[in-house]
Amino acid sequence: MEKQDPQLVHLADFKPPSAARAWVSIPNPNGLPLIATATSEKTVRVYSLSNFTLHSTLEGGHSRSIRSVAWKPSTQNNGELCIATGSFDSTMGLWRRKEEDGALGAGGSGEPLELEVTRNGIKHDEEGSDDGEDWEFAIVLEGHDSEVKHVAYSPSGQWLASCSRDKSIWIWEEIGEEGDDEFETVAVLQEHTADVKCVSWRAASSYKDEGEVLASASYDDTIRLWREEEEGEWGCFAVMEGHDGTVWSLEWEPSVSVKRFDLEDGRPPRLLSSSADGTIRLWSLAPAAPSPNKPSYFNSGIPSTMRPAPAAEKWICTAILPKVHDLPVYSISWSARTGQVVSTGGDGRVAIYEERKREPAGTEAEPKPEEAAESAEPSAKTEWVVLTILDGAHGPYEVNHVTWCPRYDAGKKSADEEIVITTGDDGLVKAWTVEGSPIES
Repeated sequence: MEKQDPQLVHLADFKPPSAARAWVSIPNPNGLPLIATATSEKTVRVYSLSNFTLHSTLEGGHSRSIRSVAWKPSTQNNGELCIATGSFDSTMGLWRRKEEDGALGAGGSGEPLELEVTRNGIKHDEEGSDDGEDWEFAIVLEGHDSEVKHVAYSPSGQWLASCSRDKSIWIWEEIGEEGDDEFETVAVLQEHTADVKCVSWRAASSYKDEGEVLASASYDDTIRLWREEEEGEWGCFAVMEGHDGTVWSLEWEPSVSVKRFDLEDGRPPRLLSSSADGTIRLWSLAPAAPSPNKPSYFNSGIPSTMRPAPAAEKWICTAILPKVHDLPVYSISWSARTGQVVSTGGDGRVAIYEERKREPAGTEAEPKPEEAAESAEPSAKTEWVVLTILDGAHGPYEVNHVTWCPRYDAGKKSADEEIVITTGDDGLVKAWTVEGSPIES
């Protein structure tokens, strides 16, 4: 069969749209067909992914635009939804909603759910949504001195991170019993020299037996990595420089990509970043040179306060994806199913990229410069190519956010099919299918 060029095909607009700018749309990570959209209307609109209509609305908790939203990861089948919000009013909010027993099913599988007594997978009233009264604005988290730009739960759900125009990152931990709504600040990180735009968590890994890692991106054009070095003590252990503008978005590499390209065992996943300079960069941990005659402090009985600080890691840019955008790249998303990357930005353009194994020299024509990524390593075994570009996804409006999302509606073609969700200045949230998209290995 002749290979078709992939295309982004419009599937649906979520209805009703916001009457003001929509900032981001975040799919529920627990296998539920829900997506939460933060808006300038000071609300969060929760839509059903089964029929693209409004499920419920979070309102009344913030006095200014809600810029960011994060679902709390959960493996418990307790029928509770939990959302954190970050607002331009400099506060964070925590919202809870209790569904009737069985209405939401068991989360955590990532698979479509068979839900009880519902229409298209989610409970609705006759109008297709509820009035939001079942969402409880449970707690306000205060501390930032200015606009909260982004909030993110760690994969385990233990930590909640927020970043702000005040140049700081706060890490919060929920204490007490489940649902007690008691939080404490465990760290305030202040090494960025300008607004902190984005934070992104990496799951705990076997690399150095380390726990969860936080990446942050800033208007100072840098990326920093943070981890808990000692109990309750967080520190920066890597700084990435190379962008020539604000770093807008970060995405950690999914495991599917690591497996496809046989990356070295025990190495941490790579990190993808997008910037106001119009580029998308891939960062990797540089191999460390062995240190002969290095003293061992950790079994010597020397107190930790007298040991030297852990050595900083060196992360380098190992690829720049093909240049597609003419204006700032606001958002990127790395598919956990295919390893493909989707991007969008101020030019209203949406692009999809794929990483492919490089063919041995002489087996095929060299790729054109605009079709293959630059690489910091001449011996790189892979290259990035552009699969498709869609102009004007939201007409003349900027597209603020893009994400891959499992497909749940009746038209899905396979159990693991994904769609692309875009969120724009026009208040619209749009769903797109990717037609004719081959996965090459």
